[in-house]
Amino acid sequence: MGTVVPLRGPAGESPPPEKEPESDGELVRRALAGDRRAEELLVRRHARAVARLIVRLLGTRRDAEDLSQDVFLAAFEQLDRLENPDIFRSWLLRIAVNKVRMVIRKRKMLRLIGLDRTAPQETLEAVAHDDLGPEARAELAIIDRELVKLPAELRIAWVIRHVEGHTLRDVSTICGCSLATAKRRVAAAHERILEVVDTEVLRHGRQ
Repeated sequence: MGTVVPLRGPAGESPPPEKEPESDGELVRRALAGDRRAEELLVRRHARAVARLIVRLLGTRRDAEDLSQDVFLAAFEQLDRLENPDIFRSWLLRIAVNKVRMVIRKRKMLRLIGLDRTAPQETLEAVAHDDLGPEARAELAIIDRELVKLPAELRIAWVIRHVEGHTLRDVSTICGCSLATAKRRVAAAHERILEVVDTEVLRHGRQ
C-alpha cells in the first residue's frame, strides 16, 4: 500500500492547527481592555455552572435566569477589582453565592410575615439518576428535608462541597471565608445530615 497523505485544504494548503482555547485569565484581560467578545466567551463558558449552583442553593428554578444575569452584570462591573484573573470562575461563583444570600434573607423576611410561598422544586431526589435504588432515593429525600433546616451558611458550604464537587479551598474562596471556616461549616452540616440519615434509617428498619 502507498503512504497515506494528509488531505490538504484549498490551494494546496494544509488545514490550520486547532487553536488552544484561551484561559479564563486571558479572556479576563481581553475583557478589561474592552473586548466584548471575550465577555461573551466568559458567559458561555460559565453560565451553566452559575445557574446550576443558584438552583442547587435555592432549591428552585424560579428567577434563576434573572439572578444568573445579575451575577454576570455584577462580575463585569467589578472586573477591575479581580486581582488574579486566573481565578475568575471561583470569584464568579462567590458573587453568585452573595446574590443567593440576599435572596435567602428576603425569603426569610417574607416567611416571617407570611408572604413567602416559594417551595423547593430542584431537590436532590428529583435530579438523581433513574437507576438509583429506592433506599438511596429515600436517603436523598431525608437529606433534602434536612438541608432546608440548616443555617444558610452551612447549607451553602455543604452543597458546594458535596453536590457541586468543589474542593474545600474552593469552598472557602466561593464563600468568602477562611479555609478553616469552610472546613468547619462543611463538617458541621455533614455531621448533622449523617446523624439524621442514620436515625431515619434505623427507625424505618425497626418498623
